[in-house]
Amino acid sequence: MNNNSSVLLSKEEAELLLDLLFEQEYALEVVSSHMLDIETGLKSVDIHQYQKIASLYSRLREM
Repeated sequence: MNNNSSVLLSKEEAELLLDLLFEQEYALEVVSSHMLDIETGLKSVDIHQYQKIASLYSRLREM
């Protein structure tokens, strides 16, 4: 995946991507996978970011 910050999605593209992630029920999978990567040391984030991700995970599970 390209991490080049100069390449951004348009607002419509970002909204479409989010709609598809929710429609296909991939949003929870993506967040869960990211949390696992953090917990196993594959990715590093500060505690505040981890708490926000964990909160998002909880909200997605309730949907």
